[in-house]
Amino acid sequence: MQDLEFSDIIFASIGIGGIIFVYFHIRFRLLRFLKIAAQKSLQKIKNKERHFFYNSHYTKQTATRKFFHQSATAEAKIYTALSTSLKKGEKELQKAIKQTPRNWRLLLLYADICLTQNKRVEFGNTLNNLHLPFGAPSALRADYLRLTALNELYQTNMYDASKKLSKALKIYQKNGYSYEEAECYLALGQTYRISGVFDVAYTMFQEAEKLYKSMELSSKQAEAVAYQGLLEISRENYHTSEEYFIKAEELCQEHQLVQTISDIKNWHGLALYLQAKHSQAQKLFQSIISDKFPATKEAQAFAYEMLGRITFHAKKYATALRYTEQAMICHKDTHHQAGIFESLYLKAEIYYATDNLQKSTEILTALVRNKTSSYTTFYPANAYSLLGLIEMRQNNLRMARTLFKQALDLENSKNRLKGAAIDYNNLAEICLQEGDKNGAEKYLRQALNYAEEIEDNELKEYLKAKL
Repeated sequence: MQDLEFSDIIFASIGIGGIIFVYFHIRFRLLRFLKIAAQKSLQKIKNKERHFFYNSHYTKQTATRKFFHQSATAEAKIYTALSTSLKKGEKELQKAIKQTPRNWRLLLLYADICLTQNKRVEFGNTLNNLHLPFGAPSALRADYLRLTALNELYQTNMYDASKKLSKALKIYQKNGYSYEEAECYLALGQTYRISGVFDVAYTMFQEAEKLYKSMELSSKQAEAVAYQGLLEISRENYHTSEEYFIKAEELCQEHQLVQTISDIKNWHGLALYLQAKHSQAQKLFQSIISDKFPATKEAQAFAYEMLGRITFHAKKYATALRYTEQAMICHKDTHHQAGIFESLYLKAEIYYATDNLQKSTEILTALVRNKTSSYTTFYPANAYSLLGLIEMRQNNLRMARTLFKQALDLENSKNRLKGAAIDYNNLAEICLQEGDKNGAEKYLRQALNYAEEIEDNELKEYLKAKL
């Protein structure tokens, strides 16, 4: 008689019904184990804020292998290290990538932590070198879609960003990954807010807030509430925006979220600044750079830059320059290229206002040369426009016209209508100086069309007065 395999003996002993019972029993226990593991993992980040790392796929994978008494994969071990200590985990990850530079799982993890730490250049480069295989797990495919969408969002490619985020959202929902689902809602909210689709943005932020609240992630919940405040700023509903910021600040105070509150105070200060409540805004920003307040370098950079803008508006140019220099130092410490460029542009504006046209030109020319960097939000159209104004002041009208047209092309390519309207107005000014009234009227009417389209009443009245 031929020897029977152990599985055959088990099958013969318990029959088909027994096999089905064992299968569902194990499945029930596994699902219960995974649910508890997910709850425990979320509890670990419950009171964390800023720069924590979480990934539902690896949490589930680690728990599944533990249930079946299997050792964790190399990627899961690195993820565990990252979730414990970001710096130590990153070192381990970089070593592993050196050994297997084409390991797409490792590269995906690295892209994620680069984004977490605001390393935009490394983030973009890693994504460009990352190619998912056809059979990649759906959850990791969703991670890739979400990360590439955030890169698109950073480069103001709103259509592609929303498309990829929507695809990722569906996958996360199917897998039951609430944390990543909330992250998608938050990113979609930002995408629609920037695109001016405010009602949809509001719904996205609300959904994110609900999910974060259900997971008891207070810092993320406060962030979602604060984004609703930013949305109201976009709508110019400043009083309502302040209500959201105060609500988010109270949530931070309740859970002692000292780093998150610094970002929200910055946004609150921005709302005050846009209402021309400069003294109130200044107090908020100064509280963030105070030695007594444990704000992050990123938060300090924003506060210093806004203080630079407030003092620049008050024509306190020496003070504005000092604040702007401090903002640049903070941006450099955090490798925030976009922030460095914005601070440099503000310096150029200050030098322009103080008639130091040479220094202003040097900065602006350098910014224009760096326009090819796709990992910065700084838009070179602003630099071209200011360079054009400098040439106008020096009566170099032909060069000024060329610069304004370059700025206009860039504004139109990204559908930045307000910037385009200002450039048309500048072109009209050149025509007036040359005595070309018909040309000036043509440019002013185009500028007015854009001002009406974006419903900028102040700009509309200014342009109408010139016609």
